Amino acid sequence: MTATHLLNRQSVRRKVLEVVQASPVPLRGRDVARLAGLNYKQTIDALNSLLDMERVERVGRKQTARWARKAEPKPPDPLNDFLLQVLTKRQRDEIE
Repeated sequence: MTATHLLNRQSVRRKVLEVVQASPVPLRGRDVARLAGLNYKQTIDALNSLLDMERVERVGRKQTARWARKAEPKPPDPLNDFLLQVLTKRQRDEIE
């Protein structure tokens, strides 16, 4: 594979990622292709690659899937962490 092919793949993924991240709602693959100015095969290959890299999410099954940006992880909740520690300690005490 030449450097030109590698660069082209990265630019296709970049275009697709920009379209998905700019959309407030999940998009169908053909909508992403139309907005990115690419053909469907290029778009699906890029979306699958981005899914493997955990940069996008797929909602739904094959042929009906919608593609969305990856949800930001929620910050940890101190109350849940405390309760988890208490329950874990209680279970350890019961076992001993």
